[in-house]
Amino acid sequence: MRPVALLTDFGLSDHYVGVVHAVLEKHAPGVPRIDIDHLVPPGDIWEASFQLRCAWPHLPAGCVVMAVVDPGVGTDRRALALALGRRFLVAPDNGLAASLGPASDVVEIDWRSMGLAEPSRTFQGRDLFAPAAAWLARGEDLTQMGSEVDADILVSCPLPDPEPLTSGYQATVVSVDRFGNLATNLPGSSVDGHVKAAWTSDEVARLVRTYGEAEGDEVVLLEGSAGFLELAVNGGSAAMATGLRRGDSVRITHTDDGGG
Repeated sequence: MRPVALLTDFGLSDHYVGVVHAVLEKHAPGVPRIDIDHLVPPGDIWEASFQLRCAWPHLPAGCVVMAVVDPGVGTDRRALALALGRRFLVAPDNGLAASLGPASDVVEIDWRSMGLAEPSRTFQGRDLFAPAAAWLARGEDLTQMGSEVDADILVSCPLPDPEPLTSGYQATVVSVDRFGNLATNLPGSSVDGHVKAAWTSDEVARLVRTYGEAEGDEVVLLEGSAGFLELAVNGGSAAMATGLRRGDSVRITHTDDGGG
């Protein structure tokens, strides 16, 4: 049995997550389950895409990810099942399904093909995506879930890519975590270790290896646990210290270029 990992905006104060677990157990008894995140802000495809990218490399081989942040539930947006390397993704075609890059196989999920009752117009996480995830967890054939879709025509992921500069990159803050750390879209592997970050003409952060290397209320640049460069304050909030928000730009340049 393949494990199923869950990423949603369903929250933890209502019945939604519990019911999804129950449906998974009904359709795939004994299936191992992993809760990635259920506190994505409602309808926030950008944040869901980032959290999915962060979690994906650490999930078991063969894992089925049910990622449902779906403000278009019940509309004509497509529900998709994708094969990506040795893992699978079940997600709406609203940018979230495309957040991990090109898939080898993509199918539009059809409840009729799977022998399901017609899904609710307001809770397809329960009625369509969870049974689809269970289908794949049981080892059933993805291509039997519906009709094939061209992987090149999916709705694009909303997360921006870093922009190359002569001396570095123009990065974007893509997520602010509960500690106030400002994660950018630039992987730490893209730089050589001799860089600095600037968000105004006179505010610059040096690169460190650990939070503990920061002095006092100093804003520093470091590689976060998901492999992306982030601005942080040891014991404090970089978001409060800088005033930066998601979508703001951070210029990350080589330390010997004389620029900010």
